[in-house]
Amino acid sequence: MRRTAPRRAKEPPRRPTATVEVEVPKLSSFPQARDQLEYSSRSLVFATDGDRVFRVWGPPGRPWVLSVEAAGARWKARGYGPGPAETRAAVRALFSLDHPIEQFYRLARREPVLAGTERTFRGLRIPRDASVYEALFHSILGQQVSVRAANAIKQRLIDAAGAYVEAEGHAVPRVPSPSEIRTLATDGLRRGGTSGAKARSLLALAESEDAGSWSEGTLRPLDTPSVVERLDTAPGVGRWTAENAALRGLGRPDVFVAGDLGVRTALDAYGAVPRTSPEAEARSWGDAKYPGWGSYATLYLWRRWVTEGPPATTQKEPSSGEADAGPSSGHRRTG
Repeated sequence: MRRTAPRRAKEPPRRPTATVEVEVPKLSSFPQARDQLEYSSRSLVFATDGDRVFRVWGPPGRPWVLSVEAAGARWKARGYGPGPAETRAAVRALFSLDHPIEQFYRLARREPVLAGTERTFRGLRIPRDASVYEALFHSILGQQVSVRAANAIKQRLIDAAGAYVEAEGHAVPRVPSPSEIRTLATDGLRRGGTSGAKARSLLALAESEDAGSWSEGTLRPLDTPSVVERLDTAPGVGRWTAENAALRGLGRPDVFVAGDLGVRTALDAYGAVPRTSPEAEARSWGDAKYPGWGSYATLYLWRRWVTEGPPATTQKEPSSGEADAGPSSGHRRTG
């Protein structure tokens, strides 16, 4: 996460328009949320100031800044643009506060791979993206590369687009809007480090977002398999990308990302599913062990692998790909 940021925003600084306190579930941990952001491929779109976390929220064409900090049993949030209701709803969405994760914990306690993670990472919830458009942007750039490489490309595109929103002296990074992607065009996207294929995918994403294809109102009524199927039809979007977008963009709790290299490496290391097995076998493991909670099984596998690595009895020198495999790593055989 960005702890200091020079003023690079194209727009005037935002002032607080709403300050609210948000009552959070008992199984919620602000420190766990912050730790996850440090590991995550989304780390560069957050900024911090002491105990506060800043995040750009809202639709791509109307971004605003949200700041959140823990305040005992409640979290204190400020919205720089919206009213109290929208600010409160953003906090609940960003940190997935409405997911009854005690149900996931009951499953984890009975399953040997994740047993104990409900204590180690107690209160960790899925950090959401502000929109499906944003989730697809991250996932497209994360295809077939490490978190480090993807973040470097994202940073160059953010800088090239001037995609920052300023609040209280912090220039908070955001994903470039569809119009900014079109302004960068193929040449600008390529200069930022994208491949030709990814540049075409991002330009197609900008067009489809403007057409309303990925609005929450369009996708929310669909069940998760239907959402993944629809997302999978977009140019440059395979199943891994679609599943990550459903997980992060819509906050679906039931997406087991069986094609993710970090997940496959963890399942192999912890004796659940050999990495050489078909992806369908890993998917069957997730569906059988964590029905309805595949997204949390994915998240907690990522966190266990990044935090602990392989068991001591099976440690080996990781390959260059495995070394970076982690939350939303983007390592995948296809997609």
